[in-house]
Amino acid sequence: MTGSRAAGLIALAVAAALLAGCGGGGSPAPTPPTSNPPPLSGRYLTGTVVSSSDGQGIDGVVVRLGESALADTTKNGGQFSISVGTDSDELPDHFQVDTTGAGTSFPSSGLITYAGGQTYYPDFVDMPVAILNGDTDDLGTITITEVTDPALPPPVPYPLKNSVILGRVVKESDGIGVADVAVTFGFTPAVTRKTGKNGYFALDLGRDAPVLPLFPSGKWPPTFSIDTTKAGLLSILEVEFNGQVTAQGAIVVPTEVLTSQTTTLGTITVLDDGGGNNPPPPPPP
Repeated sequence: MTGSRAAGLIALAVAAALLAGCGGGGSPAPTPPTSNPPPLSGRYLTGTVVSSSDGQGIDGVVVRLGESALADTTKNGGQFSISVGTDSDELPDHFQVDTTGAGTSFPSSGLITYAGGQTYYPDFVDMPVAILNGDTDDLGTITITEVTDPALPPPVPYPLKNSVILGRVVKESDGIGVADVAVTFGFTPAVTRKTGKNGYFALDLGRDAPVLPLFPSGKWPPTFSIDTTKAGLLSILEVEFNGQVTAQGAIVVPTEVLTSQTTTLGTITVLDDGGGNNPPPPPPP
């Protein structure tokens, strides 16, 4: 057999093998397994809206976070699920409950019972600090007052509720919330709470308590304090709040909080990024 003839036979054999692998009389090539789509990521706040008369879920109620577009309408027995991004995203300090689509038995002027029996107007329900902290995604049960005779709705009383001062502590260096910061508010008596993992805190001052009487009349302006020691930051670090730089123990309370026009302190920034507050690093060993 000549070299050219041998080469031709080899080429024919290779071509036949390729045809067999491509379906030319042989077994088809195996289909690669399909992978499942990745699960949905992000954070969803869930909860249930029920009636005050029988505890049954109510469909058609819109639950909205603050004044934002983040909302969901209850279904499947009063359940809702609101997509809010991730647990590092900041949330508003309140949510709204709109019963317009739930029927005449649930007038939009009715009160909302929530968080241990507290009553709220439906357009401003306090966001639980556990949600703000990122410690839970469950808003729990929201109870709507059901009117048995829509023609004679009961009078709406002033909704007594606890006065809760909200705020957040973050670091200047990275803008991230600081956990385990002690926040002390008022003097008669003083109320102290620690920040959660995202730096949020909630100071419960008591049932419908006014803020101004918590501070002695002879001390002006009223101040509150934070302590970053347990958070791993030096207590000598100054803070920036409302455009002013001050010591941790002398942060001025905003007038609108003193007069109960708002219950939100806002953001307190710990100046850990230089500026003369940080001591020099220790000498090398």
